[in-house]
Amino acid sequence: MALKTVLTRTVFNKLFNTSKPSDTYTPGSEQEAWIAIMYASMYIDGHIADVEVKKMFDLVEKLPLFKRKHVADYYQPALLAHRKVGSYNLIDGSIALIQEDQKTVLFEMIMQLLLADKKLLQKEKEVAAYLTTALNLEFDVAKKIVDDAILNKPKK
Repeated sequence: MALKTVLTRTVFNKLFNTSKPSDTYTPGSEQEAWIAIMYASMYIDGHIADVEVKKMFDLVEKLPLFKRKHVADYYQPALLAHRKVGSYNLIDGSIALIQEDQKTVLFEMIMQLLLADKKLLQKEKEVAAYLTTALNLEFDVAKKIVDDAILNKPKK
C-alpha cells in the first residue's frame, strides 16, 4: 500500500509540477554575497546577538568594497533569503561572488563575528569548518585565522 501511495504522489507531482524546487539563493552583488555569508554564519546557532550585528557593520564599513555603500541595503535581503533557504544554502549561493583574493579576509571577519559574543558554540565551529571548505582555504591558513581570532578576542 505504501509503495502505491509513493508512486501516486510521484505521478501527481510530475503531472502537475507540485514538487517543491530546491531552495537556492543568488545575491544581487558581491556586497550582498559578503553580508549573506556573514549573516548565515552568525545565525548558525539560531540567533544573532546585537554585538555581532554591530561588529559586522563596523568591519565591513572599513572595506573598500563597501565604500559609499549602505550596509543595511544588503543586510535585509540576506535576512529575508535566510528565512527561505537557511544558512548553508545562503552560503553556497553566495560563495561564487567572493573574489579569490578576498576569501581569507572574509573568513577572518567571520571568525571575529562568531567570537563577538565571547563564545564559540559547536554549531559555530561547524560553520567555520564548512566555510574552510566552501571558501577553498588551506587548513593551515584557516587554523591560523581561528587561533588568532581566539587569542585576540576581547576580554570582558
